Amino acid sequence: MSIKNIFGITQENIKLETLINIRWIAIIGQLFTVCLVFFYYQFEFPLYRCLLAILLSVLLNVILEYAKKLVQRLNNFWTTLSILYDLIQLSFLLYLTGGITNPFSILTIVPTTIAVTFLSKRSSFIIALVSILLLTFLTQYYYPLPGPDISLPKHYLIGLWVSLTVGIIFLGNYAHSITAEHRTRSTAFDNLEKTLARERELISLGGLAAAAAHELATPLGTITLVVEDLKKQLGNNPKFSQDVELLNSQIQRCKNILKDFSTDPNKQDTFIDNISFKNLIKEIVFSFDQPKDKTVKIDDSKIQNNLIVGRKVEIIYALRNLIDNAIKFANKTIVIEINNSNKKLEININDDGKGFRQDIFQKLGEPYIKSNLISKDKRGLGLGIFISKTLLERTGATISFKKSSLGGALINIVWDESIFLKSNF
Repeated sequence: MSIKNIFGITQENIKLETLINIRWIAIIGQLFTVCLVFFYYQFEFPLYRCLLAILLSVLLNVILEYAKKLVQRLNNFWTTLSILYDLIQLSFLLYLTGGITNPFSILTIVPTTIAVTFLSKRSSFIIALVSILLLTFLTQYYYPLPGPDISLPKHYLIGLWVSLTVGIIFLGNYAHSITAEHRTRSTAFDNLEKTLARERELISLGGLAAAAAHELATPLGTITLVVEDLKKQLGNNPKFSQDVELLNSQIQRCKNILKDFSTDPNKQDTFIDNISFKNLIKEIVFSFDQPKDKTVKIDDSKIQNNLIVGRKVEIIYALRNLIDNAIKFANKTIVIEINNSNKKLEININDDGKGFRQDIFQKLGEPYIKSNLISKDKRGLGLGIFISKTLLERTGATISFKKSSLGGALINIVWDESIFLKSNF
């Protein structure tokens, strides 16, 4: 194993400038506090040793200021070393100024919080462990706290150690949870954007076809002229007349194909681009290769008017995903109910499967959730439902998850009809 991987590997690369700026803030705070306590309050403590520790950080930062022109970002290994240095430097200052009894000992929590936000789990664990070990050392060994001679009970010092240790562990876990959730959502949104980009690329193929048709028109016109000349020269010759006529007919066929391709791909066709919502659902359902042992029923008996909507990529992709999940997890029957009464457009996707697990029911719609009953090598259905929910909410829908009367899962999707009318969906 490479020495650079000793602290683990992470995809995060931290900007060197960020670490430099954080250290400058720490240096200013340390220098101000040391000078205030020594010169203003006139408390005795090892001033020169403290200034030497601060000067070491200043020199390191000056070197890094020049180095950042060559190195913009630090990997996990060097970032871990940088944070460990700051932790040790802070602990040395605390050792000279009262140890764990120094009010600023609470700052030992900061390195762990930064580590769990940016670094690997191994780096975060090492920094947290070093922080606790240094706090343990500072509980036993330290120069007296500057100021009046106050003897603190041993139990009080143990209480300080416990509180700071709990703070490191608790805040570390809390920051890690928040960061992990943020990364998960960012990854899910990236996947969502990639999915939509692929759908839009498919739509844009029409534009590429039109451009290709335009480019091919010129050489095809040249071929047409050559064939016309051949027809004049060889048209009366029975040996070649049929071949010339065949060439001419195929050229006309190519022209008709290119004419279809060259139609403006952005020009809206009311018949193609718009569809009744009932037919849109049927179109999505019939696009699946349905298993022979399962039945998909579409109940449109509550449709009061034939609402016309546009073929939105977001709606089509989301509904396909949700219906596909229902088909996969159903035992035998899937029922899709469509209703547009009370100025609402509502879809209920029912199945007779096992339904949603209780351990994930409250978290449905979040990315990368998984049931405890699903084997550990499977990720679960969180990402697919998250993408579908996000896409539908972008179109103004509300989506909820319930238990179906069939015994399985029920996904309820509701829009206001006014959304479709205003946006010409």
